[in-house]
Amino acid sequence: MESDKNRHRSSHIHGAGFWPDGRPVIATHTGLMEFRKDGWYELSSNRHDYMGFELVKDGFYASGHPEQDSPYKNPLGVVHGTDKGETLDIRSLEGEADFHYMSAGFESESLYVYLETATSELEPGFYRSLDGGTSFEPMKMNGIEGRGIAGITADASEPKRVFVYGPDGILVSDDGGDTFEPFLEQKQIVTMTSTKEELASIAKDGASFNLVVSNLTDKTETTVELPSLNADSIPIELVSQDGRLLLATSDNSVYVYESEEWTQLLQAGKVN
Repeated sequence: MESDKNRHRSSHIHGAGFWPDGRPVIATHTGLMEFRKDGWYELSSNRHDYMGFELVKDGFYASGHPEQDSPYKNPLGVVHGTDKGETLDIRSLEGEADFHYMSAGFESESLYVYLETATSELEPGFYRSLDGGTSFEPMKMNGIEGRGIAGITADASEPKRVFVYGPDGILVSDDGGDTFEPFLEQKQIVTMTSTKEELASIAKDGASFNLVVSNLTDKTETTVELPSLNADSIPIELVSQDGRLLLATSDNSVYVYESEEWTQLLQAGKVN
């Protein structure tokens, strides 16, 4: 795979995670970037404006807009990528849908999305796909009345388990988003992530943020001290994999947590 060392600035981060080889990756307006020992590299294949980028066990799902002179229609609809984005498979809604809010189960590959603009067949609203983005059906969303929703997170392994989070905490559904019940209340959740064993969430407490990792088996909770964040650094992406955490913030900074220590990989988008 060809790639170029980026010595400029990364554009807005629209998704993040770890490749199977452990390298951090972020999705930007101009394609994917991965972190290596000597810095960030732009991956040269399929440099689309990816939105709703979500890593799964065998690749990633995304939406967004195609790069200039691309054979794909705008918007991309739902795409499944493999080989670090060298190969793309359009699953559905090409030329019709741009999902900014999309979550994929890491193992199940169930997709949960919010559609902002109507397509030829779908009205705006929440939808699920249990066949890898080929088809969608509406979520009834019973139980969320009067609660704010900031985001949606698919369970890593249970196809019909999905969380919604926001200013009123976290709610969980075990029937594909038809009915929800409280999971964690009285906390303003700004982002969260789910693995087979754990659920990690960041709550806003006044002017500060708190990160808690919950073990789903023994129900224990561990508080992880966040790196020092300034007023412009609101957590927007949180990913957990193999005991490591990746955090992206609203000022385009990226941090990785391992061995009980945070390392900053990207500061306010500056990569040189």
